[in-house]
Amino acid sequence: MNRIICPFRYEGSVTINSSKSYFQRALAISLISESKVQLFGNPYENDILTALKICEKAGLQFKKTKNSVEVDGKINNSNKSISVNSDESGFCARVFSVVLSKLYNDVTINGFGSAVNRSFNFNCLFHLGLKISSEDLSLPVNITGKLQSGEINIDVSDSSQLLSGLLITLPFLSGDSIIHAKDLVSSPYVEMTIGILKDFGVDIRNESFKRFHIKGNQKIKLSKYIVEGDWSGAAFHLVGAAISGEVKIHGLNQNSLQADKAILEALVLCGAKVIIHEDFIQVKRLELNSFSFDATDCPDLFPVLASLASCCDGVSVINGISRLINKESNRAKSIKLEFAKIGVKVVLDRNHMYIHGSKMIKGAITNSHNDHRIAMALSIMATVSKGPIEIINSDVVAKSYTNFYKDLEVLAA
Repeated sequence: MNRIICPFRYEGSVTINSSKSYFQRALAISLISESKVQLFGNPYENDILTALKICEKAGLQFKKTKNSVEVDGKINNSNKSISVNSDESGFCARVFSVVLSKLYNDVTINGFGSAVNRSFNFNCLFHLGLKISSEDLSLPVNITGKLQSGEINIDVSDSSQLLSGLLITLPFLSGDSIIHAKDLVSSPYVEMTIGILKDFGVDIRNESFKRFHIKGNQKIKLSKYIVEGDWSGAAFHLVGAAISGEVKIHGLNQNSLQADKAILEALVLCGAKVIIHEDFIQVKRLELNSFSFDATDCPDLFPVLASLASCCDGVSVINGISRLINKESNRAKSIKLEFAKIGVKVVLDRNHMYIHGSKMIKGAITNSHNDHRIAMALSIMATVSKGPIEIINSDVVAKSYTNFYKDLEVLAA
């Protein structure tokens, strides 16, 4: 579906959606631990639904309501092999490849859309007794054997998601394990995984994100878990207000380990007014100046940072575009192409993105490139555009934020 967004200004408040990153991790822990637990939050974002479908295919018994998933801890499946579809979720592909390899002797991970063109290197799992069969490191991937505890070396220079899968799974094996991580990127996402495991009562000893010691035979000690609000989704509204008006966002954990909480740093750097209240975050528009920001550890912020920088006086620099190649789209090239259509000059130079602030944002027909964050970034640019912005395939936002456009209508003055 295409959507036309007419010029508007941010004004109002909204309660943000649940974090898909936390919800997916909580579901993976529920599946591997085979424990009874109730997860509170909105489970209807596409990536969360994908994780639920995988858990259901694996035989996990649960009841889904509007605001929770109640897992009874029982797995009703006697099969030795399983084939699941991770859809377009790279996280589900990587994490559940490990989780399911503990439960099944033969696992096939399928995908579609943008996931078919992404790289998935599971070869390091041979250290733990698994055999990997994949053509050119792409989906589908077939994994045979039963995951064993032990010692493993993993290169995490491209993605930390397979490491998260190991951290979630190995504590529930019979023996102790050690993970040696090489060239880790996105350490906040690993810290998030360790943090949620700690919330569930599972202990991981982390040595500077280079070595992880994991005791086996651990059990979860939590029966209820509240999934916190999503800083990734909130970032778009916070930036939208910074460039055009004012907003109050409820439901965010101000002590969150989510990497995209770093949006607050960028807002302060460029001169936006950020007010931290006990129950909500408030942002107001002020004159904005160019800024320099390293997004290596929070690559999902690139599209919204591009929106912010487009409205700053001067040229802003965002570092870390090497992290954007293996996403839903090549985000760096997609940002450059689509922002040019609305009058913003973006220059890509090695690992840097230079964004020239513009006083003349114009309406245009743009393309999401099947990337939810590109769609949301272009949407909020209508707050400063001289005419309507049309977004081809705007419904892709449902991957992480189903109610994005409903919330945008609430916040549009």
